[in-house]
Amino acid sequence: MTFKPKTKEFTSTAGNEYTFQNVPNSKQAEIIDIGTGLQGKILNSRMMPQMLEHVVVVPSGLKMDEFETWEELEEVTTAAFNFLRTGQ
Repeated sequence: MTFKPKTKEFTSTAGNEYTFQNVPNSKQAEIIDIGTGLQGKILNSRMMPQMLEHVVVVPSGLKMDEFETWEELEEVTTAAFNFLRTGQ
């Protein structure tokens, strides 16, 4: 089987629109390894940039500090992570 990326449109509570795209399983494993600590706990300072770089494709190149609030940053990156894991 060949990997075929899926996308999903997401609108935050603040009304901003984003497009998510999944990645191949090997890249997903790499992202999870980078973004989790020794006990398997997600480390926000590492996982959020991974979601913004590899999963949030529109707008591209987002950085954590470009979000007006922590609430929206957390909402978007959590939704991106859930999409990465489930494809939904």
